[in-house]
Order: sequence, then C-alpha cells, then structure tokens
Amino acid sequence: MTRLTRRSALALAAGALAAGRVAAAEPLHRCEALIDSIGVNVHLGHRGTPYVDRFAACAQALDELGIRHLRDDIVLVGDEPAGQFERIADLADRGYRFSLIFYDGLTPGPRVPPERFAEIAGWAGDGLIVAEGGNEPPVAARPGLARLSADHQAALFRAVRADTRAEAVRVAGPSYIQGNVAAAQNLAAVVDLANIHAYPGAEHPETDGGGSLARFVAAARPVFGDAPVIATENGYHTALATGSAHLPISPGLRARYLPRMLLWSYLQGVRRTYLYELISSFDRGDADPESRFGLLAHDGRPTPAFAAVRNLVRLFGAPAGEIAAVPADRDVTLGSPVPDLITARFARRDGATLVPIWLGLDGWDRRSRAPRPDLPARTAELRLSRQPRRVRLHRFDDDGAVSVVELPADRRVPVPVTDRLGVVELT
Repeated sequence: MTRLTRRSALALAAGALAAGRVAAAEPLHRCEALIDSIGVNVHLGHRGTPYVDRFAACAQALDELGIRHLRDDIVLVGDEPAGQFERIADLADRGYRFSLIFYDGLTPGPRVPPERFAEIAGWAGDGLIVAEGGNEPPVAARPGLARLSADHQAALFRAVRADTRAEAVRVAGPSYIQGNVAAAQNLAAVVDLANIHAYPGAEHPETDGGGSLARFVAAARPVFGDAPVIATENGYHTALATGSAHLPISPGLRARYLPRMLLWSYLQGVRRTYLYELISSFDRGDADPESRFGLLAHDGRPTPAFAAVRNLVRLFGAPAGEIAAVPADRDVTLGSPVPDLITARFARRDGATLVPIWLGLDGWDRRSRAPRPDLPARTAELRLSRQPRRVRLHRFDDDGAVSVVELPADRRVPVPVTDRLGVVELT
C-alpha cells in the first residue's frame, strides 16, 4: 500500500516502530524530551480577554496542565513593563519559558522595534528563550512586503546576537502561511529556528493530505534552510457551525487527536509544538473558530482536550521523587505487520519504558461533521528483550480520561490497538 509505505518511512525516520518491520525501536526517546516539546499559546497582553481579566485562574490552569513553554505576542503600550510583562515575569518566576513575537508592522498590532530587544528581554525576567519574527506576515499581498519582513527579521537577529546577556535566546523566523511562504525571501542566515503554523484543519494528525505536517516542513525549507523546526501554532477548533474554510472537529475527536498530534510532531523532528490556545479568548458562538480553539472554554471550564493533554504530560512525567539510578534497558520489537500502526519507545526517569501505540487513521466525516463509526481493534504483538514485572495499557478516551488495564507480564504482549492513543507501560 502506497499510503502505508509513506507513513512507515516517516515513522522509521523518527525512530518509531512501523508496521511490517521487526526490529529494535531505536533510538530510545526520553519522556522529558517529549514533555519539553509541548507548548501552548497565551495572550497576556490582550485586555478584555480571560488572560487579563482572570489571570490568576489561567495561571492555575497552566500549573494543572503541566506545560512549561508558552508563546505570547508582545503588545507594546505606554505603561510597560506594567501589565503584560508583569504577568510574563510572574510566570517566569514560576518556571515558565516564553517565545515572544516581535511584530513587524505588516499585520494588526503595534510594531515591536527589534532595537528594543534588550529592554524587552529585561522586562521578561528570565522567561524569554525564543524571540520570534512577525506573526503570519502577508508578504504576498503586494510587492515590497517580503523585503520589509526580511529586514525586520535581520534586525531582530542582530539585536539578539548583540546582547551578551541573551546568549541562550534563540531567534525563530516569521510564521509565514499559505501562499505567503512562497513569496518570502530566504532567511536562513538570520534564524536559529524555522517557524511553521501546521494546522491540519479537520484532517487527522498523521494525514498525508493537504494538512500534512511533512508538507508544512518542506514548504518552509526554501525560506529557513535546514534550521530546526518549531510549530508555534497548531491544533483544532470545535466551532461546528462555522462557514470558515478552516474546518472544525467535535470536542471528543479533538481530545482523541491532540495527544496523537503532539507525539507525531515530536517523532517527526519538530522541536516544539505550541498548541493554540490555552483558553478561548472570545465567546461569540459556535460559528466563530476563534471562540472554540481553547483547551479551556471562555468561561474557564476544561474541555476534554485539556484533560487529554494534561494526562499525556502526567503519564510521561516521572512520579514525584522516583528517578531510577540506571535507565531502562529494554528493547521492544513488533511481532508482525499491522496496517497504519504508529509506535515508539520512551524511557521514563523512574525506569519504566513507555510505548505509545495507535492507528494513524482519520476519525472524522467532514461532510456530516460527525465522528466516523469506530473500527474494530487490531492486535499488535510487542516482543520484549527481557521479562517485565508489570505491563499496563493506558487508553486515552474521547472525554480526555485515561482508562488502565493490566496486560500479560510476558515477553510477548498482545496489545489491542485503535485510533485512540494507547500507551503501554512496562516496569
């Protein structure tokens, strides 16, 4: 099958076990690397939104979510560093780290002069780790805009490099989208990180269609060269009544897709994926996508997607106080081909081996805007290099909860696999 071969090749390139291959899962990924690859967008300078009006509740939700990387757009006003940067510094003191957007004046929002980088970095305390170029500059709109965007990016790069206190800060390029990518100039010499907005629309995370992650990465290469990639926006909205070309999915399917998306992005080499967004900035009804992107609803209620992401982070984080003196040394191989299977091997700091495993299938009917009927589970046999003490399967459900079942503690473990993420925990 052509589709299976392409997906398998991508998975193998990321160190995953793909269907039809019986080999050790190399390399062994670290759970903390996956967690470090996850971020979320916030808008701490947008007055009239929950980020400002209910900042304390948003901060509490971030603590519960477990994500430590945040992305925000700088909104320069006369009273800085009060307001937005007080909130950024507050979170930085609590260990959160930021990618901050330096607007180039080509999109709505006050231009952020690169010459003020040192001042802005000081306002952010120790929180700034990525200085990001313009947000979705419309450089294809008319001649000359691509040059303005490139000049702004070059000035930002020089300003960061000139600040000896900002040696750890990396410079990300502008987040060009759609036809603007082809119109952009080559910026490889003035970026540390390539920047994409890799929304798959209503397609599943592993799609090889128009929303394919590989397509977004490939389109960015002529602009950013071989710089490591970050996706500063990605996710799904649930505005089922929208007429927008950015199609929706249901809340339950979003909870099914987001853990898969985060794992898939990591396995495909994306350094960090910032979900869009923490809390819906608006509440303008079910026809407005911008009102239905939040992991939290506008009123602060957690969505199933919030629970799913929180549970992924908790599962891959070591239990408090449990760090193994010697990392786990356990090979896991796949016994026989399973179509559409995606899996990998992670070492957790307490010595456990985690094996995320799922079918990279499309679960959404875009015509009826409803989930497709569940398909029967397929069985994958995991073959272990040594006898486990305990084997448990953590199954992510569409309400964001995780159910746990015991599997045989043998060196050959049959695992029922569906398009809902499962994680086999070997101890």
